Amino acid sequence: MTTVVSRVGESGPRPEPLAANDPLFAALTLTESAEVDAPAEAAYALVADVTRIGELSPECVKAEWVGEGVFEGTNRVAYGDDEYLWVRPCTVVADEPGRRWAYVVGDRFDGTPATRWEYAFEDVGGGRTRVTQTFTHLPDGLSGLRSQADADPANAAVVAARTEALRDGMRATLAAMRAVLQSSSA
Repeated sequence: MTTVVSRVGESGPRPEPLAANDPLFAALTLTESAEVDAPAEAAYALVADVTRIGELSPECVKAEWVGEGVFEGTNRVAYGDDEYLWVRPCTVVADEPGRRWAYVVGDRFDGTPATRWEYAFEDVGGGRTRVTQTFTHLPDGLSGLRSQADADPANAAVVAARTEALRDGMRATLAAMRAVLQSSSA
């Protein structure tokens, strides 16, 4: 197995995003929700503890605080015999206990925000909470996906495949959250 690791600042200067792809990425937002048998404060506490992300996400395998409101996230995907790891800076941009928690992920070039992840917590009664996870690609964010799409604009399949993988990962994360929260309240 070959492992490729990517860290911020190792990819050279930040290129200019391909303007033709701006509308596609400006519109790229995915949302998934799940109800859990736990109060909103407990769901928020689980999400806001980034050191537990490896228990929840199928892709983000580790996160650790590196400063006030800033953590470093390590993601992993495998394609056949190859494993790709990328480590990116993440900055908390919304922190409302029991209501909302969000962060932006920096790009591989200089850490400029590329994507935003948000969790909203809604009390639906009876000790249950609806957790809504939203992924937003920032219009000029240079994520790995944007870099691939800019390099080969005729290949729409790369965006479709990654969008589906992100949606599957969001569903898996919410299911894992439900399992953790419900087992801790039992």
